[in-house]
Amino acid sequence: MFFFYYVGFVVMIIFILQAIAFLTLLERHYLGGSQCRIGPNKVGYSGVLQCLFDGFKLMKKEHIFLFSSSHFSFLFMPVSCFMLMIFFWFTLPYFFSFFSFEYSGIFLFCLMGVSVYFIMLSGVFSGSKYAFVGGLRSCAQSYSYEIAFSVYLLVFLLFNKSISLCSSFCLFFFLFLLPFFCLVLIDLHRAPFDFSECESELVSGFNVDYSSTGFAFLFLGEYGNLLYFSFLVSSLFFDSSFFFFYFLVCLVIFSRSAYPRFRFDMLMTLCWLIFLPIGFYFFGFLFVVFMV
Repeated sequence: MFFFYYVGFVVMIIFILQAIAFLTLLERHYLGGSQCRIGPNKVGYSGVLQCLFDGFKLMKKEHIFLFSSSHFSFLFMPVSCFMLMIFFWFTLPYFFSFFSFEYSGIFLFCLMGVSVYFIMLSGVFSGSKYAFVGGLRSCAQSYSYEIAFSVYLLVFLLFNKSISLCSSFCLFFFLFLLPFFCLVLIDLHRAPFDFSECESELVSGFNVDYSSTGFAFLFLGEYGNLLYFSFLVSSLFFDSSFFFFYFLVCLVIFSRSAYPRFRFDMLMTLCWLIFLPIGFYFFGFLFVVFMV
C-alpha cells in the first residue's frame, strides 16, 4: 500500500510541474494578446517548448550568495516554499479518495499560517536590508487577508457540517464569490495585489537576492498555488467544474493586465473593514440558522 502512495505522490508532482510549465506559456500568450503583441512562438511548435527551455536556462545561471547570508537557510527557504505548495494539493477533494483525508480543512488552515513564516524568513536569511523590509511588508499583507480568508472557509465548513473540504454547490455561496476571489488574488500575490514581489522601491521585495535554482523554486511555488486556489474556488463554488477552473485561471491572468496596483493602506482597509465584516455576517447567519 505504501508503494502505491509513493507512486501516486511522484505522479502528482510530475503533473503539477508540467501544469506550471504550460501555465507560464499560457500567461505569456494571453498577456501578449491583451497588449497587442506576439507571445513566445519560436521555440518548438508555435512556442510550445519555450517554457521548458526557459526553465533549463534559469537552472544554468549562477547562484549568488551574499556574505552576510546563511547559506543553508538561504537555500532551504525556497525548497520549503515549493514543498508547502505540494502539501496544499493534499487538501483538495479529488474524484477518488487517494489523497483526501478527514481533517483537510484544518490542515489547510495550518498550511496558510505556516506560509507566512517562509515568506518572512526568505527575506531575513538573505542578509540584505532590502529583502528584510520586503519580507516584513509581505507579512503585513498576509496578516490582513488570512483572518478574513479563514472566516470564509469556516462558512463553507459550517455549511457542510464537516471539517473536511468537499465539493459543494449552493446559490447562497455566490453572495460572497467576489470577496472570496479577491482574497485568493491577495493570497497569490497577483495583480492588483502584487506587493510582495513588485515593490519598485525594494527592486523585487523579499526575493530580490534569489537567482538560479532558488528563484526557480519560489517561482514554482507561486504558480503551483495559483493552480491550487483556482481549483479550490472551482470546487467550493462550482462543484469541481474544470470549465470554471480554466475560467478562473484566465481571470487571474487577465487581472494582471487590466487593473493598476493598489496601495498597502488600501489593501489593509479592504481586508479589515470590508471583507472581514462581510465574512462575520455570513458566518453568524449560518451559525444562527443551524443552531435554531
